[in-house]
Amino acid sequence: MTAITARGPLPRAVDRQGVSRWFEPVVGLLAAAPTLAGAAMGAGLAVDDWAFAAHSRYESFLHAYGTQTRSRPIEGLWGWAEFKLLGTHPVPHLLVLAAVNAIAAVLFFRLLQRWVPRRVAVLTTLVWVALANRGSTHFWLTNSPHVFSLVLMLAALLVASHEHLSAKRFAVALTLLVLATFAYEGALGLGAVGLVVIIWHERPSAGRVRLCVIALAVLGTAGIWTLVTSPKLNESPTPFRNASRLISGHFGVGVMPRWPLVLGAIALLVAAWSLATVVLPSFKAGTEERLVLVGLVAIVLGALPFIAGGFPFATDGLFDRGHLFADLGTSLFYGAALAMLWRLPSAAVATGLAAVALVALAVPGVSDVNNWVNAQRDGRRFLAAIDELPADLRTKGPITFLPLPNHGGVSEFVSGYDISAALAVRYHTGWPYPRAQMELSETGFTHVEGPIYELVGRHLVRR
Repeated sequence: MTAITARGPLPRAVDRQGVSRWFEPVVGLLAAAPTLAGAAMGAGLAVDDWAFAAHSRYESFLHAYGTQTRSRPIEGLWGWAEFKLLGTHPVPHLLVLAAVNAIAAVLFFRLLQRWVPRRVAVLTTLVWVALANRGSTHFWLTNSPHVFSLVLMLAALLVASHEHLSAKRFAVALTLLVLATFAYEGALGLGAVGLVVIIWHERPSAGRVRLCVIALAVLGTAGIWTLVTSPKLNESPTPFRNASRLISGHFGVGVMPRWPLVLGAIALLVAAWSLATVVLPSFKAGTEERLVLVGLVAIVLGALPFIAGGFPFATDGLFDRGHLFADLGTSLFYGAALAMLWRLPSAAVATGLAAVALVALAVPGVSDVNNWVNAQRDGRRFLAAIDELPADLRTKGPITFLPLPNHGGVSEFVSGYDISAALAVRYHTGWPYPRAQMELSETGFTHVEGPIYELVGRHLVRR
């Protein structure tokens, strides 16, 4: 297989030559940096983390997840096992999350090196670690298996990306993609199309049709199972209701909150130019223009499994995790666009402009760290205030709490499922958990259980 260049194919070994050996450790550290910063600043358990912690401490895997994780069995097993082994101290969990993010960045760079010119590979990888539109995958412990799904998908495509793709490599790659799908369905679209493209490129014509059919049949079966068993399938009236948020998530406030219109206009111009050079015969498309369009396709493929399930995409907060796989395409879009800067007469100017753009993409990530840390500080203050309540009320219930402050789409507790589990862990109640709920209704309480409390300062005040 060869890398793509504007003047035609370039041997892979030549394209790799000169890549600094320290780039992979550096990019791995950059990918882990947000999580490590969160750990240093006091990030901790949030939302579903408490449920995983309680289930792992007080229930067997089958009792806790027997019917809840049919669509994502790897996710359920990972969450149960991680909290079983590491307990509830947040730092070991954050180190795991930092590690899988670092591995994903390194694998992405290695995969890019197989297919695109070195400069685009480097810039795309740096954009990947800089993007701030998936903050939850850096700070929410529950997302570790989701990032691991990405690791499995990238590993699968790397295994397959070898000349003369053998049946053994194909089987390993396909197995990894099935496991990735059962950890998080986001791996399905990009993984399936990526594997088919690699088969078509690497496999002799005599056997590639058969392998493509096998791959699509196996992955299609896994995808259908994941979709029909998903507990969130019917949460959105129409599958495409939330798809419009992808634009703001990848080309607007999700990427650069202070300059969304400018960023969107630049992205639109780059996409239009790239499309024109590819489609119109009077233009000659360069490598970067073609890769910009590949990036746009990858965004759609990365988001498609979530669109099919009606996932509520968001530009920040808990639901920005839906951008995890689509961001591979987003980073390729911006990476290829930045590579066009080297058409300027001065390489120094191009380097400076690219550096400024990367910093601009990374700066909003500071807000993500602050939002998650502040939300979890509120959570600790809230749990400490519960200590003042009567023992029977906090260990058995029933009790209802008003919502905690929302920090950029992040709140420590969002449902009774979370707060009940947190109380069970804090007061060692075992199963069944205390009857508690976090009321989020804006129109008033409909099924209130027990007294209602609101956190005011450091104390709970009865309403």
